Amino acid sequence: MSSAHLGTLYVGRLFLGISNGLYLTYSATYLGEVAPTYLRGSAVGLVTFQTSFGALIGVLVDNYTAKYQSQTSYLIPLGVMFVVPVALSVGLLFLPESPRHYIRMGLDAKAENAIRILRGINDADRLIAEAASIREAWVIENAHSQTVRLVDAFKGDNLKRTALTLCCSVGQTASGVIFFSAFSIYFYAQAGVKNEFVWVMMSLAIALTGNMGAFFVMRFVERRILLSACSIINAAIMFIIAGVYTRLSTGSYLAAQILVAMGTLFTWVYGIGQGPVLWALTVEIPSQRLRSKTVGLATGCNYLFAWVATYSAPYFINPEALNWGPKYCYIWRVSNLLLGIWAFLVIPDVKGKSLEQITSSMIRNSQGKDGEAVAATEHCENGHCE
Repeated sequence: MSSAHLGTLYVGRLFLGISNGLYLTYSATYLGEVAPTYLRGSAVGLVTFQTSFGALIGVLVDNYTAKYQSQTSYLIPLGVMFVVPVALSVGLLFLPESPRHYIRMGLDAKAENAIRILRGINDADRLIAEAASIREAWVIENAHSQTVRLVDAFKGDNLKRTALTLCCSVGQTASGVIFFSAFSIYFYAQAGVKNEFVWVMMSLAIALTGNMGAFFVMRFVERRILLSACSIINAAIMFIIAGVYTRLSTGSYLAAQILVAMGTLFTWVYGIGQGPVLWALTVEIPSQRLRSKTVGLATGCNYLFAWVATYSAPYFINPEALNWGPKYCYIWRVSNLLLGIWAFLVIPDVKGKSLEQITSSMIRNSQGKDGEAVAATEHCENGHCE
């Protein structure tokens, strides 16, 4: 904000990128570790709501400051970005660390106190049982490996979990949401849509209702079914958009109407199913020991694929290049279809299970036998598990 020199802007953008990578990794991990079992998927899924709401505010501010011919046209949008980090920094002072982190550090008393604050449990026996469940699962995991290195994520039973986590994270890009969020305004303009800024803001606002709906839907619908269904629906939406522009001209008013309607429906379906489920699974599937490392690696891989998608998109849609325009959605139709099929065939059932139960079932499945790990979380089956 203090300089218009290109080098300064690059350095500032670099630090923003680093902070964003850290924030996405640790905010999602923290939410996954502190949320009660029955709310974990819904809570982590709110990451999608946060990004959609932030995008809406960003588009609004950019749209109404673009008319200024002075430095305020970019100083105001950058200044607005201080609000959320400041609020988070203050709020985090009043939040305890994750109970699972305290257990990893051998601080059982602090873990029990964190559970009491975060979940409102005051019964001493329940607090001891919750902490014991986490501790026993931690001991079982350590029996397989004492180290906490990134390379451990690719060894033994962790290899499958890492592969699933990476696929879930990259699935964010495979859904096509990166393409729509990065190029929707240009996309609408090229397709002949008038007042494209207004339509993008409307689309984001409607998508927020899907994000909010996901908080309730994820409590009752299995992750695998919800992700698969939403991916297949979005594959059909992408096919409709591409098909319409295959039959009609780019300047067709009817085609433009269909594009806006289908684009809005796509963001809503993504918000209620794909985004929240993929974020939740990315946090839920890794082992307790390697969760933050695996989530960070997965987020980084998704950033890489998102960069490839964003970098290559102009060559497909620009009139001076391949000139596919909205027909580029044929590619995203295929990726959504593959995501839906993969989710239905591969994603494990984790709904209603504590993170320790997920770990236990993963270990048992990899070893092909029943393990004593169930005992570590058995008390969660009687309705008292938080």
